[in-house]
Amino acid sequence: MMSPKKLVKKLAATRSTASTSRSSVADKGHFVAYTTDCERFVLPLTYLTNPIFQAMLQVSEDEFGLPGNGPIMLPSDGACMEYLMSLMQRPLSEDLQKALLVSITTDRCLTSSLVQQELTQQLLVSTC
Repeated sequence: MMSPKKLVKKLAATRSTASTSRSSVADKGHFVAYTTDCERFVLPLTYLTNPIFQAMLQVSEDEFGLPGNGPIMLPSDGACMEYLMSLMQRPLSEDLQKALLVSITTDRCLTSSLVQQELTQQLLVSTC
């Protein structure tokens, strides 16, 4: 069994190599957001003017609060986010845009509530 000091040193070394291999800073004109399943998305700043993405940010604020010093968490899983990104990259009819907005604000297109429950249960189990 490893002593606590060695374990802390090993974790610190792992953390420093992981942080150098994947920068937390986005390229110019982009920002980083994470989904509920911890997928990392580098998104163009132009998404901030998209009504669909604005609705996602509003739901995110309602569910998770403002990020402060932490990452932006989006209330969706990675697959849903990839689908929404593919839709935002092309012009949408007004009806489709309205349907997406309703879906995001009501159903949340998303499994975030279920994921949050699973994460909470995992945290409870891992702390016991």
